[in-house]
Amino acid sequence: MLNRRCTSALFLIVGLALLPLGANAQSTGILQGRVVDGKSGTPLPGANVVMEGTSIGTSTNPDGRYQLQGVPAGPQKITVSYVSYGKKTKTVEISAGATTTLNFEITSQVLETGEVVVTGLRESQTRAATQKRQALNVVDVLSADDIGNLPEQNVAESVQRLPGIVVRNDRTEGRFVSIRGGAANLNNVTLNGNTLASTAGSRATALDLLPAEMVSNIEVTKAVTPDMSGNAIGGAVDIQTLTAFDRSGPFAFGTVRGLQHDQQVGELGDTKTPFRANVTAGTKIGPDDDIGLLVSASGSRRDFTTSGLKGEFWEISNLYSENGITATQNPDVPLAQEQIVERNRRSRIALNASIDWRPNPQTSVYLRPYYTFTDENKLDNELEYNLLSGIPFDIDSPKPSRTEAGVDFPIGFGSVDLSDTDEEESLWGGSLGFEQQFGASTFSASGTYTRGVLESRQEDGEFETPVTPQAAGVADMSGFLFDFYPRNPDYVGNGASYVANEVDLEFAENVEDTYAGQADLKVPFEAGGIAGFMKTGGQFQIRSKSIEEADTGYNYVGDGSLTLADYAAPRIQTVQVGNGLMPFANTGDMTDDFLGRLCNPTTDQRFSGERRCRSPDAVYERVSSEELAASDIEGDSENQEQVYAGYAMASANLGSLTVLTGLRVEHTTTETTRFQLVGGSSDPTEQTFDNSYTNFLPSVHLTLQATEALQFRAAWTNTIGRPEYDELGAFSEVEISSGGGLGGGGNSGLSEAVVQSGNPDLSPFKAMNFDLSAEYYFENGGLASVAGFYKRVDNSIYVSRRTETGSEDNDFFENRFGEGNRYRQITTVRQRNADLGEILGLEVAYQQPFTFLPAPFNGLGLQSNLTVTDSEVSVPTRESELPFFQQADLVYNVVPFFQKSGFEVRAALNYQGDYLEDLGDSSESDAYIDDRTTVDLTANYSFTGLLGEPELFLQIENLTNEPEVTYAGQESSLGFHYLSGTTTTVGLSVQL
Repeated sequence: MLNRRCTSALFLIVGLALLPLGANAQSTGILQGRVVDGKSGTPLPGANVVMEGTSIGTSTNPDGRYQLQGVPAGPQKITVSYVSYGKKTKTVEISAGATTTLNFEITSQVLETGEVVVTGLRESQTRAATQKRQALNVVDVLSADDIGNLPEQNVAESVQRLPGIVVRNDRTEGRFVSIRGGAANLNNVTLNGNTLASTAGSRATALDLLPAEMVSNIEVTKAVTPDMSGNAIGGAVDIQTLTAFDRSGPFAFGTVRGLQHDQQVGELGDTKTPFRANVTAGTKIGPDDDIGLLVSASGSRRDFTTSGLKGEFWEISNLYSENGITATQNPDVPLAQEQIVERNRRSRIALNASIDWRPNPQTSVYLRPYYTFTDENKLDNELEYNLLSGIPFDIDSPKPSRTEAGVDFPIGFGSVDLSDTDEEESLWGGSLGFEQQFGASTFSASGTYTRGVLESRQEDGEFETPVTPQAAGVADMSGFLFDFYPRNPDYVGNGASYVANEVDLEFAENVEDTYAGQADLKVPFEAGGIAGFMKTGGQFQIRSKSIEEADTGYNYVGDGSLTLADYAAPRIQTVQVGNGLMPFANTGDMTDDFLGRLCNPTTDQRFSGERRCRSPDAVYERVSSEELAASDIEGDSENQEQVYAGYAMASANLGSLTVLTGLRVEHTTTETTRFQLVGGSSDPTEQTFDNSYTNFLPSVHLTLQATEALQFRAAWTNTIGRPEYDELGAFSEVEISSGGGLGGGGNSGLSEAVVQSGNPDLSPFKAMNFDLSAEYYFENGGLASVAGFYKRVDNSIYVSRRTETGSEDNDFFENRFGEGNRYRQITTVRQRNADLGEILGLEVAYQQPFTFLPAPFNGLGLQSNLTVTDSEVSVPTRESELPFFQQADLVYNVVPFFQKSGFEVRAALNYQGDYLEDLGDSSESDAYIDDRTTVDLTANYSFTGLLGEPELFLQIENLTNEPEVTYAGQESSLGFHYLSGTTTTVGLSVQL
């Protein structure tokens, strides 16, 4: 009934708006044109264009263009204004029934002191505030400065400066963004308004693929309109690039940066000079300068070492109570401590171009191809030190005993992983489109193809000591960064104690192809003093995603003479504990030795081939063919998704109130193919599952211009979040292991089973969103705003883990997964829909240059925002409410800056509160990301008046060396403590 009423109301609005069309066509005309910066020729989006003495007015679009309908025939005075720019008025003759073109060039206004000019950071903030002011819905904007600079190194890190944004890092760089509680896979990401493929194994779009240098504007929409995708629980991110028509004439600018990382070392491999560089050039050609050509290229490389400390399996600490240690006597102790040293190398190149043809003001045709490529290599040394009770291992040794700071364990063992990982990600595609005006109406259409590819390879060699009293030690739990101390450090720290165990070769490839097309018709109207527009259109999107994984294992079958000492390297201590315990080794030497002399598996042997390595002195044997068959397909899936959408919307200006309302309808179909595996069976069953659903998404947006500086907004929108397509498949994977206790003791005659399955009954997230905000805009380009939002979310999707336990005295699920098995424990892992969830939030933002202060303090300014949220969702397997995934309760940014006489300095503080990342088997194993505060510093000096106007700058990232931290269940249970160090950048930019 609601959808039927919304549809009827929408068409009533459209019908009433159509009635007066053309009523005044014979006595009025159309005025159109463009507003640009008088110095650079850059378009000024959001500039006010009004006809004096009337209520007729509008604002410019992102391309700086405007159009006024129903302008009375005869001479008219037109005034253009833009924050921090001088007003300009022109007189133009309007012909009845005709279209007249009037362009404006306005210049930045020098303040009364004559010393502070709106350029650089201030200019970009002014543009962003103006675009936000003129939008018909709730948006936040980031704008590059006049030479395309954003302070951060990729799009994700730039977006984190906006209210309500939480960024998830990947090895020091921002990668995924969450918007107002919407996880990364629930937000819509576009490039120049067109869909992007994902290189991740999910729907989430990794924004670290796009360097900041290729971006001119980023717009984050928090209340979507009907002409935007409905798959936006949190919101939508549109990344915009430059065109040649964004400048008045030929132009070129570029930047070269040299980097220094304070944890950069060469002992783990060759280290090359890190750098970042970019160049952008554009021009217009043709007899009337009607063809615009632009190309932009960027490249970077970073070499750095990171340090990590992990706590493994905190929930296992409950077992200690069975062996003489009770929870009330001692602090929780994880099963193991893991110390990690990584050498990372990350290189990236990006190319994008824009070819535009604008033969007249009514016609625009464009082609915008792009390509990005990222190559990452990671060499790991990981020591996992386990302290254990002797009882479950049938070892005749004392029970654990309590110490002042923790627990003294009688036995233990060490395990060292040497891991060499290579990942290559590429994202490429292009968009072809056009826009044509027919009188006052505008028709546009575009088509997009984009491909995302992730290829990864990993060699992981394991070396272990036996479980022995020689590895006994003390767990010192007195600090959050707990430490395990061995009683015999010479044994645990000696590489000769660690005998080769196994080597895993892992391969993965994700490929996503996305095809999209859309067509839109916009018809403005004016009658009875009411002006507005109607817009309708349709869109389709076809995604094809293939996920392939293979895991080939080799077991060590030698005489025990191959040890970690054979690959010894100078020791590098972890920063966290720094006790020099880790027996360090050269990961590159190990993998080269294994792949060459010891085993030499060929590329074709990834999936099949000889069981034994081919070299005469080989000491590794391949795992069984049954295990290979299972590992080859257990993570594979083929996924197809088609989305067809149509919408209709209308906007009307009712004096100081602007109303926009409409309805969007989306129909989604998916097809997923996966496999059913039981206990490593070599005869898996392929399964294909189809699903489809239709969503009706009405919305209303209200904007009230209370005064020239103060405006209010309200919005009611409906959005969805689609399930991961591969989880919709009716697949089942069962892994069976024998033995029930640690190390094979206890219930050893019974089996354990872990069942992972898809859920064909998953429903998409559905969110009803309410927004209310007030915005005040200062004359010098600043703004102050407060916004409240409420989201009612149904069908939230979470990972359910249910464990059922039996004993030796009963037949627990006997023969469930084949003959002859009795199960001590069965764990079922499956995605399910949760019950109702709610998110309530408040966003406060303030930014302003303090030009009202006396010199020299009038060069000061502040950009700041704060977001407070309260969220909860009901999960059937938990007794109490949980917060939404990736939803921090508190996020804020404080960015003071100073700009004067060519000098500019900015300090950026970002705080993100802790949030729930993933559910575990129990509340003790839930994964949380801990709160984090980072500080970045940027300073630059412009040599104005010199050829190329060179600019020197200094950037310091993570000035305080803030760690990335996770914890398990409670803040005292360390999950992962990751230190990446501080990066210092010195660079030079020029423009022509």
